[in-house]
Amino acid sequence: MKKFLKRTCATVLCCTMLLGFVRPVQSHAATDYDSLRAVFDPEYYYNQYPDLQESVGQDGEMLFQHFVSTGIREGRSGIETFNLKAYVFYNEDLLNVYKTDLSGYCRHYLERGKDEGRISTPQENKTNKIGTYHTSYDNTLPRAVNVELAAQRINGVVLQPGQGFSFSSTVQSRVPKNGYVMAPAIGGYEYGGGICQVSSTLYAAMCHALLPATERHPHSSRVSYLPVGMDATISEGYKDLKFVNIYHSPLIIESTYGEGILTVSLWLGEIQNETTEEVPTEQTEEQPNEENLNQEESGEEGQSQPEMNPQGPGEEGQYQQEMNPEESSEEGQNQPEMNPEEPSEEGQNQPETNQEKSSEEGQNQEEMNPQGPGEESQNQQEMNPGEPSEENQNQQETNQQDSGQEETV
Repeated sequence: MKKFLKRTCATVLCCTMLLGFVRPVQSHAATDYDSLRAVFDPEYYYNQYPDLQESVGQDGEMLFQHFVSTGIREGRSGIETFNLKAYVFYNEDLLNVYKTDLSGYCRHYLERGKDEGRISTPQENKTNKIGTYHTSYDNTLPRAVNVELAAQRINGVVLQPGQGFSFSSTVQSRVPKNGYVMAPAIGGYEYGGGICQVSSTLYAAMCHALLPATERHPHSSRVSYLPVGMDATISEGYKDLKFVNIYHSPLIIESTYGEGILTVSLWLGEIQNETTEEVPTEQTEEQPNEENLNQEESGEEGQSQPEMNPQGPGEEGQYQQEMNPEESSEEGQNQPEMNPEEPSEEGQNQPETNQEKSSEEGQNQEEMNPQGPGEESQNQQEMNPGEPSEENQNQQETNQQDSGQEETV
């Protein structure tokens, strides 16, 4: 009888403790639900999104269920002054605290964020970046090889609307032939140890974008590079990180690394346009530097480009003189080769004015003519004093050879 009473008392005590535990959970759940309702106005939601007027109707509860299940992640606003997706995106410090707790962000806005003046509505976002996160790693360890290799393989992946993504399949099997090396992992060493940091950083970027995962598994123990609850472990054939593009635009994964920093970002169809805009800018900046360098080393090379000096006596002036020796341009008339009757005066004046006329008489520079400008002028006159067009052709070939040597250097 005493044993029966003891068992009965123990059972009642356990039930009491269980009920005491469940009630706070239910109360907390109700509070979270109320936080979501506090940032939702059915009339505003119905009038703001005409597409819902036919698919959902005016029923306030149905509109709220759509807001909670779909509208928030699509970036819809429940009230004019608060957009949950924008609040998460522009207040990154809250991500490590509330993670995937959507109602937690609402509570923070109602209790503190509104008074603190935090951004709570969509801003101009030309890049269309919807989520990003970065973690640190030691790039001197063998583990870094696996981290950077996995980051390379997810970088640039484009998912069309409704298309699914599998991290394990994208980074390929973790074997040596795929480039992976032996590195520490939870439970020991294995090929590909460290790729979970890439999957976890991607998952954290998904949390920042409010993009839900269709499959995600936490690590069995805490990791050092992310807060608890934002990691995603990978085990080939058993555990994976998967999600679906829920948006109406292509979703692009960008993964970059450098100096021990891994960054994963999610974009909606604009990263390709930004990449193509940056390439011409870099080329435009490099081209003048190369031409300036060539002009310093060889004025003749810079003058041979008609785009840089269309009025200079480069190849264009030579070509015009060859086509019409009698009616050459002013540039050709100023060249000593085109005036065989005055070779001595031109040959004597060239050494004194070589620096001043380097931009106008690129064919007579001392750097490109080892024999000196005076000797060159006399030798050309002795070889062919009556055929200036052939002299220009010979000089053009010499200029092309010299120019080729400068470009090679």
